[in-house]
Amino acid sequence: MKKILCLLVLCLLAFSVNKSFALEVTDVKNDHWAASQIANALNKGYMGFKSGYAFAPDETLSRSEFVHMLLKVMQSEDIMTDGTTKFKDVDSSTQYDQSILTSEQLRLIFGYPDYTFKPEQSILRSEANAVIANVTKGFYGDINVLNGFADTEQIPNWAKYSYIKNVVNKLYVNHPDPSYFRPNDFLTRAEAAVLFSQVEKQLSLVEDKFRKTANKIPTEFLGTNTLKLVEGAPRNTVNLYNTKNVIEAGNIIIAKPSQPINSKKHEIGDQLVFVAPADVYTQEGTFLYPAGTQFVADVQKIKYTPFRIKKQKNLIVLRKFYMPNGISHQMAGVTYTTDKGKVVTTKTVDKKTPVKENYFEGRKEITKAEFLVKYTDKLSPIVKYDLKGDELVYILLTGDMVIPNENYWEFEVEDDLQSPDDSVNTHENM
Repeated sequence: MKKILCLLVLCLLAFSVNKSFALEVTDVKNDHWAASQIANALNKGYMGFKSGYAFAPDETLSRSEFVHMLLKVMQSEDIMTDGTTKFKDVDSSTQYDQSILTSEQLRLIFGYPDYTFKPEQSILRSEANAVIANVTKGFYGDINVLNGFADTEQIPNWAKYSYIKNVVNKLYVNHPDPSYFRPNDFLTRAEAAVLFSQVEKQLSLVEDKFRKTANKIPTEFLGTNTLKLVEGAPRNTVNLYNTKNVIEAGNIIIAKPSQPINSKKHEIGDQLVFVAPADVYTQEGTFLYPAGTQFVADVQKIKYTPFRIKKQKNLIVLRKFYMPNGISHQMAGVTYTTDKGKVVTTKTVDKKTPVKENYFEGRKEITKAEFLVKYTDKLSPIVKYDLKGDELVYILLTGDMVIPNENYWEFEVEDDLQSPDDSVNTHENM
């Protein structure tokens, strides 16, 4: 046994030092395009041999294998979690069930809308990209960063912003042709080794909550403030702590779409991004979050016309926000709408007097008084929208919005986030 272990150690050392490993790893030559990354993955223990001394670089890996390996890369495999998974197809007999549970409770993964995870299914390149984007800091940037790639149109809508973010962070793999993502192909083990190597080299981009288990600084309640961005909001309370500020569920925040969106053109799982147009303070002067904060939403339901000829309305659910300083957190919210199912928006009437606004019910202009009297107590989260990018959209928080203090960090399993419909999930795939 000792001889075998010594031989393995010597093989790995030879693998990592000079890449002359044709005899040690039987199916990876020293001129393989991912040779150094495969060597690193084996050396660090993120990945292992597939059979004997064969790495099987062109074989796929399962969804459960991917999250298990990624936790190792992030040095998070020892995070202790308890409870049971919500996934119907994951139990104690499932390979890497603990890694799946940890990833689920960290909200690293979300699964399918039918509460399955499909752990043994091979992972797509787009799904792997979505997970990498979910655990890293940074913004969902300008879609134009994808212009240099030939198959951008093949990226599923739900994964498009993930690719934008990963291209900006240089966390993606596009072998053998650098101009192609091939998002709908399965991820190979060699490609996974490259992705993991990129993440390892930029661990500072991984959000702290995916790498730490607790905050030793006790949380202390400091008091309450009032948030009143919209008259008639169901709630206006903000709770202040030394480690975080919490905008309570029922508050309404304001954002605008990062690009034009139309409910008739979206599919379930499509990702939408809204942006805070201004810095947000409480009435007492406490700073909450800055202009440019991004709110990420998913399309979770589609409602058709009575004859199912065409799509008409969507249920969109906010699930995460990103601040320019790198802080991000889970959230839950829906667009605050009229009882007719149309998004209530505002437009600035005169740029010289930006406080003066017109209110619209869909495309019909209404007065502020009509809005306040008729609609502030109505919520219809399945909505019709055709937003050009200059409208301000009201978002009702359906769960507390926790804004961590950048000087502190705390790990918590967020079971207080409420979806407007418990039958739907937060993401179509990962």
